[in-house]
Amino acid sequence: MADFLDAPGVSAAFIEIIKNAEEQIFIASPYISLTPHNKKYLQSIDDKKVPIDIVYRSDTNPKQEDLVFLKQLQSAQLYKCNDLHAKCYINEKFGVITSMNLYEHSQSNNWEMGVRFFRETDPDLYTQTLEEVERILQASSPESNDQTAAAVTASQRTYEPRKPTRTISPKLKAPPKKGLFEKVVDSVLGETAYCIRCGKTIDYNPEKPYCPKCFASWARFNNPDYKEKVCHKCGAKYATTKTRPVCNDCYKTYYR
Repeated sequence: MADFLDAPGVSAAFIEIIKNAEEQIFIASPYISLTPHNKKYLQSIDDKKVPIDIVYRSDTNPKQEDLVFLKQLQSAQLYKCNDLHAKCYINEKFGVITSMNLYEHSQSNNWEMGVRFFRETDPDLYTQTLEEVERILQASSPESNDQTAAAVTASQRTYEPRKPTRTISPKLKAPPKKGLFEKVVDSVLGETAYCIRCGKTIDYNPEKPYCPKCFASWARFNNPDYKEKVCHKCGAKYATTKTRPVCNDCYKTYYR
């Protein structure tokens, strides 16, 4: 459930977003001025090769030492956005919408507040926020750095979501073991299965084990190993993933 944060709470939540990220981090802040702690945590997550997308307002001037630090992060990409006023920090688990910039003075001196929300308990708020952050990134242009051969203008494509390349396990592509009667029934009625996230009844397809709504949510990060809750084949509560969408019993029963 979403909860209210005061200024110290926002600062602490930002650190938790960095520390707990495993797949992706988005940072939208018009003004940037990093504290030593900010740098330490960003460096630690960069060492784990977690992608970090940072967008700031194009008519602001971050300190040169901060720009140098951010550009040397191997997994980070900086973007500039015209008229950016929103402040949002989010990873694949939870996020914060706040009045606070990622700015040292703001974190130490200003009256600030924010709301923290979670993908698990606030799925609609989480999805809508993430979609808006990606729209902001789509409207932004990348910050050039010393390795950039030519300046990239705002009219050129800027942001592409970073997605893993792994696919479903080849073992699950084999058709289920079924008798003639079961195959006839399936051919007439269609084969019933379950969304591995919400449990809603859907057509059986181990390559697409989500209902449309849950697939849209999953596709934000496209992590094939993200832990889900339901067996695609039998609907039982079980820790599944897109890579392995069925429980052990169904795997042993239906697959070679």
